[in-house]
Amino acid sequence: MAEQKGGTQFTLFFIQRFKGKVLFNVPMSAHTSLNIGGSADVMAFPQDEADLKDLIQFAEAKGFQFYIIGAGTNLLVRDNGIRGIVINMTEGFNGITWLDKTKAVVGAGVKLSQLLNGCKERGLGGLEFACGIPGTVGGGVAMNAGAYGGEMKDVVDGVEIAGKKGQRGFLSKTELNFSYRRAEMPRGAVIVRAHMSFVSRTPEEIGEKIKEFRERRKASAQITSPSAGSIFKNPEGLSAGKLIEEAGFKGMRLGGAKVSEAHANYIVNDDGAKAKDVLTLMAEIRDKVYAKTGVLLEPEIKVLGED
Repeated sequence: MAEQKGGTQFTLFFIQRFKGKVLFNVPMSAHTSLNIGGSADVMAFPQDEADLKDLIQFAEAKGFQFYIIGAGTNLLVRDNGIRGIVINMTEGFNGITWLDKTKAVVGAGVKLSQLLNGCKERGLGGLEFACGIPGTVGGGVAMNAGAYGGEMKDVVDGVEIAGKKGQRGFLSKTELNFSYRRAEMPRGAVIVRAHMSFVSRTPEEIGEKIKEFRERRKASAQITSPSAGSIFKNPEGLSAGKLIEEAGFKGMRLGGAKVSEAHANYIVNDDGAKAKDVLTLMAEIRDKVYAKTGVLLEPEIKVLGED
């Protein structure tokens, strides 16, 4: 990308203005939980909001695409990688500010597991459903991550955002209009921090709830090969995993990609899988489940990049 669209100006921007780390020609397989994906032209790690604003404004001015990632879970990058800038929020937006007894302002790059541990230590409940969800707070809010009857919308009051031109703003819970695995965000907006509210519980009560959910998650806990979590959303009132299993896909392999034998709604990178293996297997699952049941499965994972 740099050579194609004024690489000297691009490089000078990072040298002169950008405080964070910058990587070029980055294999996305090293930054996704599936360990799959071609190279991104640039990966930038903004250290603060000034960095993020400058980066977004620069990308807009030069016509570069930019993409936001956190821990790279729930993400599949195609084999020819990403043309543009991948903005990684995990280094500059990883702080938690604990406010009064039940509230916190949490950076988008904070891992859900880290936040859950902090809540447990302080006797703050409501996030126990997130045990075992490996992503970050920003990604969790954007997709309204959830499990066992709980969702991010239950604990989020609103989010601080950087807008399309890098300007700051705030979206309330009502404005986010949460729905199943989705929050409504303005096009090009980036979640910077989440304002969250919890409920008072003892650490023992929280620990018991976490233990209960971990017991229920045993099937997915048996998945040791790289994965991106649930591949398809659960249709209303139905289990995607059960539909996929009943369609005969459990254990099925295509190239290096395999439908997990422990949980049919997981596709794992079993042996050097390519993105095309995963996408082809997803298409076959979708088509056969639809032909068999009339239910059209909708992907839960996000797909980026070029074939």
